[in-house]
Amino acid sequence: MDYIKKHSRLFFLILLFFLCTILYFLNMGEYPLIDTDETKFVSIARDMLNLNDWITPKLNGTNYYDSTPLLFWLINISFLVFGKISTFAARIPIFIICAFGFLFLFFTVSKILTKTYAIIISLIMMTSFGIIVFGRLTTNDILFSFISMISILLSFLLLMTNTKIKKDIIWILIYIFISLSILAGGIFGILPIIILLILHLFAGKLKDIFKPIRLFIGLIILFLIASPWFLIMFKQHGIPFIKIFLLNYDLIENISIKNCIYSIGLFLLGFMPWTFAFLWIIGSKYKDIKDSIISYFKDNSQDKLNEKWHKLSKVDKFLSLNTIVFFTSLIFAILYGSKYLYLILFLTFPASCISGHYWYEYIFRNKHDKSIFFATIIPNLLFIICSFIGLFGHNFINTLTTYGFNFLIIPLIIIFFIIPLISIFSVILNGRMVSFISNLILMISLSFILTPGIFNFITINGGEKDLIEFARKSNIDKVKLATFTASKKYSLVYYYDGQVDYHSNKDFKWLKEFLSTNDNGYVITEIKDLWNIEAENIKYMLLDSGKRYCLLKYLPEVKEEEEEENNNIELIIN
Repeated sequence: MDYIKKHSRLFFLILLFFLCTILYFLNMGEYPLIDTDETKFVSIARDMLNLNDWITPKLNGTNYYDSTPLLFWLINISFLVFGKISTFAARIPIFIICAFGFLFLFFTVSKILTKTYAIIISLIMMTSFGIIVFGRLTTNDILFSFISMISILLSFLLLMTNTKIKKDIIWILIYIFISLSILAGGIFGILPIIILLILHLFAGKLKDIFKPIRLFIGLIILFLIASPWFLIMFKQHGIPFIKIFLLNYDLIENISIKNCIYSIGLFLLGFMPWTFAFLWIIGSKYKDIKDSIISYFKDNSQDKLNEKWHKLSKVDKFLSLNTIVFFTSLIFAILYGSKYLYLILFLTFPASCISGHYWYEYIFRNKHDKSIFFATIIPNLLFIICSFIGLFGHNFINTLTTYGFNFLIIPLIIIFFIIPLISIFSVILNGRMVSFISNLILMISLSFILTPGIFNFITINGGEKDLIEFARKSNIDKVKLATFTASKKYSLVYYYDGQVDYHSNKDFKWLKEFLSTNDNGYVITEIKDLWNIEAENIKYMLLDSGKRYCLLKYLPEVKEEEEEENNNIELIIN
């Protein structure tokens, strides 16, 4: 025990890495790439590698200008390291960025506050539902969120540090990670810059950003890391690249009340099981937060703000900075997050830091009993109700059994009944640490036991399993593959490993022409459309059929002489 106390930071780092491995690494190769973003991004990366063109992203044979390249480069580096293109290798970069991000979060908070604070905050973020889900998928969402988080954490360290040498090093690191955030998130990569400006304004240190030598070094770093790809793309593809890239970030078009509600709902869902405690805290402290901000900025000269900043305790500084980060990011998330999920996921970072403080005070200082009590009772009762629905919902059980997921029934009951029940009793009996740990166990169990099964269930139920099998068959048979009235599922591109002819309109003339001119071509269509195809007198051969989709090919018309000859042969045999 003495050794652990002496090296507690190292012990906590090892513990976090172990939990991160359970949550994000184990079983991650046991389910296929998920449509549509994961299969899309990995397909683009693979084409970059196969064509030896690491500049221009290509999707299904055409230039893809909608996304920046950092994720594609990381996936390809993983492919090269492992020596093959595989689902496991494609997902490794996201696991690495998750592990590094959580360890850096712990390290930074332990430097600013204490190791206990740091472990609580890190565990809250690590076990948030949205982070667990997207941390197991190869998409841009986690990559941008974590790179931006690291740049903001460096800003926290910068504002808490007085040593000049440390400040200079931290500034360089901030510029590096801001450059990477631009390569990961495109235009929204400037979000850390906006937050950096607001944080320095709050601390009365805005002039530090605009020191000539510091600004000059920062611009050089940004130019060397962030700009080359954009410049090369503009040189190779000109105005069309700029127009399509900017059109993808049509910010005004995405603003609507519906998007705002949708984005807030996604954040609340993604922050489970910590959502209710966070809402209760923000709701109960809203007036205090508003009054504090108004009072703080009453005399808004930089010298006065700097003086007020130095009078704040470390905890108050930390909470203030995270409150600014949360509400600044929330503005972007509610306006644009319905299309850019990484803006919503990024909110988990400041929300975890704010929640962690109140959980710390609840566990170790016996505060916030009422807030944590109701925030624990409500979600856990919902989990128990869900477990009863699952237990006694025969249709649900039959569905699981039919698709081979009967092994999920017992874990579902345990995870959504027994663990929430323990959590409810612990909060009633003032078992503060048990209440916190039960939430951790709930989410760790969900990730380790259920995530692969749930992803496989989604794959089968959504018809993606059909598409994967049909794409592989088409690849083996070396035939041209097309879709008819099926939406653009990029699992076809990845598993077919070739260009797919997507045709989503119900143009039966096109289908008839394709089948007749491509004797060996295969067409994927939804099963529900077969009746309409037959009604149009289109001759086809049904090669395979799944849950939602089926595979067709051309059925050659039999001439009358051949048909009569075949009938005569049948009569002779009889």
